[in-house]
Amino acid sequence: MAGAAGPARAAGGTAGSARPAGGLAAQRVRAAEPRQSAGGTADQGGAASRQARQRVFVKIAAHVENAGTLTRLKALLAEHPGPLVVVLFYENGQKTIALSDAYRVKPSPELIRGIEELLGAGTAKVK
Repeated sequence: MAGAAGPARAAGGTAGSARPAGGLAAQRVRAAEPRQSAGGTADQGGAASRQARQRVFVKIAAHVENAGTLTRLKALLAEHPGPLVVVLFYENGQKTIALSDAYRVKPSPELIRGIEELLGAGTAKVK
C-alpha cells in the first residue's frame, strides 16, 4: 500500500542508493562472490569470515510497505546492533537494497520473531 505520496521510498541519497520512508538509509546490493585464496580455492575462513559474508534478508510485501511499518522496523533493528548487514527486498518493485552500516544487526531468535511479527511469517532469513 503506497499511500497518497506514491511508493514508500522518498528520493534522496546518491546514485545507486535509496532512502525508504521511515529514514532507513540503503544502497543497492550485488551478489557476494567467494574470495579466492592464494592457492586459487575459495577462502573458507573462520567463523568471523563466514559471519562477514552472512546477511539478514528481510522481505517487505506490498501490503506492509508504508512509513509506519518501516519506522517500526528501523526501531527494531536499532535494538539489535551487531555485525551483519540487513538487506531489504521490496516485493512491490522487485528491488533489493542493503541498509547502511548504522542498521547492522546481531541476528537472534528475538530479532527474527520481531521482524516476522511486524512483516509476516517467513519474512526474515539469515543467509
